[in-house]
Amino acid sequence: MLNQKIVGACTALLFATALVNAQELQLQKLQRNIDIFSGVLEEALDFAGATGLFGLSLGGIESTYLYGQGAVLKIRTPLANRRNRISLVSLSSAMQSLRFRSNPFETLRRPVIAGRAEPATSALSLTRTEAGNFYWEMMDRVSNIDYSLVVSKAIQQASESARSLRAMGSVDESDYEIIRAEIEGLREEMQANLEQLRQVEADIRDTSDADSGVASDDSRTGLQSRLDTLAADVAPLREKALAKAAELFERSKVAEQAYAAQWQREVIEFESKLYAAMCDYSSTLRELPADESVSIILTGLGEESENNRRTDKVHVFSKADLLQCQTGDIDLATLRQRSIEYSY
Repeated sequence: MLNQKIVGACTALLFATALVNAQELQLQKLQRNIDIFSGVLEEALDFAGATGLFGLSLGGIESTYLYGQGAVLKIRTPLANRRNRISLVSLSSAMQSLRFRSNPFETLRRPVIAGRAEPATSALSLTRTEAGNFYWEMMDRVSNIDYSLVVSKAIQQASESARSLRAMGSVDESDYEIIRAEIEGLREEMQANLEQLRQVEADIRDTSDADSGVASDDSRTGLQSRLDTLAADVAPLREKALAKAAELFERSKVAEQAYAAQWQREVIEFESKLYAAMCDYSSTLRELPADESVSIILTGLGEESENNRRTDKVHVFSKADLLQCQTGDIDLATLRQRSIEYSY
C-alpha cells in the first residue's frame, strides 16, 4: 500500500512538472510572438528614424504578456519628448506672466532726499547748506537715472523668450543668433552706462568728502552735465529693453499656442496610424488566445491632470475586434468605437 502511494505521488509530481514545463514553453512562445508583433508595429509607426541626442532612439515599444488578460505594449514616441518641451516653455511663460503682473520693471528707487530730514548718520555727512542740498539732489538724480534693475530684468525676460522661441522651432539658428546679439548689445550698453553712473556717484562722494559739500560752480556744472548726458543715454535704453522684452514675450506666447495645437494634431495623426497598423497586422498575434486583448500604453500622451501631472494614454483592443478589422468585417471607425480609451 505504501509503495502504491509513493508511486502515485511520483506520478502526480512528474505530471505536474510536465504540465508546468509545457505551460512555460507556451508562455515563452507567446512572448516571442508578441515581441515579433512589436517589431512589426515599430516599423509600421516609423520609429527607426526617430533618434535624439547622441543617436538615442526617441521611439520604441516594450512588450509583455499578462496571463489570462493579454498583451501589453508600452509605446514611447517622439511626441512625448516634444510634450516635455511644451511643458518647459509653458512653465517659463507662466513665470514670465507673473513677473509682468507684478510689474517687475518698476525701478526700485532710493527715497527722495530733498526736503526730508537726513538720517542721524549720513554716508555723505553733508550739512543743510546750499552746497549740501546740491549734493543731496545730485544723489537723488543718480537714483532716478539708475535703471539697471529695470533693464536687467527686461534683458532676462527677452533672453528667456528667445530661448523658448528657439526650443519650439519658431526661429532658426541664424535668427536666434541675431536676436541673441541684439540682447547682448543691450546688456553691454547697460553695463557701460552703469559704470559711468557709478563713476559719477563716486566723484560726488569724493568731492563731498574733500570739502564737506562746498564745491566750485565749475565742479557743479561738470557733474550736472555728466548726469544730463547719462540721463539722455539711459532713458532710450530703458525703452528699447522693455520694448524688446514685450515683443519677444508676445511672440513666445503666440508660438507656444501654435506649437501646442500642432502637437495635438500630430497626436491625432499618430493614433490614426496606430489604429491602421493594429488592424493591418493583428494576424501576427497568432499565439494570443482569441478571448484576450491587446493593451497599448502611449507614454506621456494622456490628458493633463488637475495638478498638471502628465499621464499616459491607454487603448485596449480585443483580439476578436482586431481580426474582424483585418478581414474587413468592421472598419477603423468601428474598431475605435469598440476599443477602450482612457488616461491614467
